[in-house]
Amino acid sequence: MFYEKHVFVCENQRAPGERVSCGNQGSIELLKLLKQKAAKAGIQYKFRVQKSGCLDRCELGPIQVSYPEGKWFAMKTEADVETILEFYLKSNQPEKYSHLVVADDAVAEEEEE
Repeated sequence: MFYEKHVFVCENQRAPGERVSCGNQGSIELLKLLKQKAAKAGIQYKFRVQKSGCLDRCELGPIQVSYPEGKWFAMKTEADVETILEFYLKSNQPEKYSHLVVADDAVAEEEEE
């Protein structure tokens, strides 16, 4: 593997009145913050944090997916950024970030109705 972990953060933005989008929920700022903090975190393996287009789960987001695990996260606040950085990227303590994990079969409440 080229990267041990590769994090994609959705930055898709839709026009007002269209389906919700991660970019309109603050993902652009959260991605910037995660990239800045990760670059200074002293992580001892090769990783990448980057933007992505629509991941088609915007109702659950802002959303990100991380590989190689294929682990999905809802990252909504600066505190969530810190949690992902410290307990997913740096130390891999799943019990500390489990509240941010989005299940593979999760759908937004609006879709369930």
